[in-house]
Amino acid sequence: MRRDGIGARVFLTVWLVYAVHLTTNVVRETYLAVALGERLTLRVDPYLGLHPDLFPIEGRGAYIDSNPGASIVGAIPYALARPLIAGLFALRPELARPKPPTTYDDPRPNRTRFMNEMRARGLDVKLALAAFATQLGLMAPLGALAAVAMFLFLRMRLGDDRRALGFALLYAFATPVFFRSAFLNQNALLAHAVLFAWVAVGWPGATAPEERDRRWLGAGALLGFGLLCDYSAAPLALVFGSWALWEGWASGGLPMAVRRGGACVLGALGPVLLLLGYQWAAFGSPWFPAQHYMPATALSVRGWNGFTVPSPELLWQNLFDVRFGLFAFCPLLLAALAAPFARRPPGTLPRHELAFAFLGVAALWIFCSAIQFAHLQFNTGVRYMVPAVPLLFVVLVPVLLALPRWAVVVLVAPTLLISWAVSMMREDVATSIRLLVTEGPTVPLLTVLRKTAAAYAPSLAEGGVLLPLAVYAGVGLLVWLIWRSHLPSLATDRRPQRY
Repeated sequence: MRRDGIGARVFLTVWLVYAVHLTTNVVRETYLAVALGERLTLRVDPYLGLHPDLFPIEGRGAYIDSNPGASIVGAIPYALARPLIAGLFALRPELARPKPPTTYDDPRPNRTRFMNEMRARGLDVKLALAAFATQLGLMAPLGALAAVAMFLFLRMRLGDDRRALGFALLYAFATPVFFRSAFLNQNALLAHAVLFAWVAVGWPGATAPEERDRRWLGAGALLGFGLLCDYSAAPLALVFGSWALWEGWASGGLPMAVRRGGACVLGALGPVLLLLGYQWAAFGSPWFPAQHYMPATALSVRGWNGFTVPSPELLWQNLFDVRFGLFAFCPLLLAALAAPFARRPPGTLPRHELAFAFLGVAALWIFCSAIQFAHLQFNTGVRYMVPAVPLLFVVLVPVLLALPRWAVVVLVAPTLLISWAVSMMREDVATSIRLLVTEGPTVPLLTVLRKTAAAYAPSLAEGGVLLPLAVYAGVGLLVWLIWRSHLPSLATDRRPQRY
């Protein structure tokens, strides 16, 4: 990043665009992040009743129905922002006081009920600021760092700055990583962990046995952190572990396979022990997930705590449903399926990486299609399959390089439109595009302020596109300045790394 400044410019660009598209979404992980950031407690008793995924255990208190990883890292930016939040409430104490009911101009009545419950407890502004802190201080910078990692990785692989930069920006803005980075989200964090693990073990030139051990140790730690965030990391960890064993066997037989696999397991051990410790402290036993203790619902009683054999309906919906299907939100990734038949430019993707990438995607797809809670994704858009995005994207790169320019445009243009529309409107694909066409561009925060104008921003009650266009013009100007100032020369003659 220091050598020519391209990585730093990628980081600033992606962080800025992601920050503009932040939302006020207060998710279950937010409550634990606030509890940790304020009182270093795992209990979320003050927020019980605000979210259906907060539940009490008799004699133990209230907890979130989720793994704690996202909340643990989200607590860091919230804790850092606490002095500013406390200062605001000291200047404007009425912001933290109970408030009368108001209306949320939205056809979904739960949004009005949730907002008024927060207002009645005086928590509305506090939780909104917590959402801002975790997005601006965690989700946006991690998404920007992921784009930098993709750029540096592909620059080493392809030996071409311009192509690597184009792919990195495409990864940042044309995939569901953009959509899921608007608020604290464990699926996006798992996607970042998968990408960083892939870069760690796939970085060109790292061939010495000791270096390979260290890289597998790091990959294991990243996937262990993914498991700390969400149990959907399990099938991905299994595939990466199989890769470590295969690599060790291919390079030195059984002893080396044990060594590489052991390094991967050792790396994951710390986060896994932390997860077990959390479950022990919260629920009284380290062996069962939060779903084992939550009150019964229509979905949780199916199979084992909502986990069944893969459902044909979910196998289809997780990929193609316009409300949350991966390929509906990112049709560009469908082209990755052509990778086994595409001409592979030097340095892009060895055959074994192609195989393990597809194995990871398939394992995650089957696993998520066995989770009955996946039916609830219609409320939030594509989610469960987001960790597959980095694997499909690295597979997609050689396909795009092999296609003529016009075909790339045909694939990329509609995907960029969909990605931008859903990231602005926060609705399903069809609704987001319709709103973009009929009402014009907006930013999510402005949409919420307009829908709650009676309570928070009466001056924004009237719609219009002038303010959103002004915001985008300002962002565009800043991005132009980022790239104009000391604009680096993008080399295209570096030698691609071979294997």
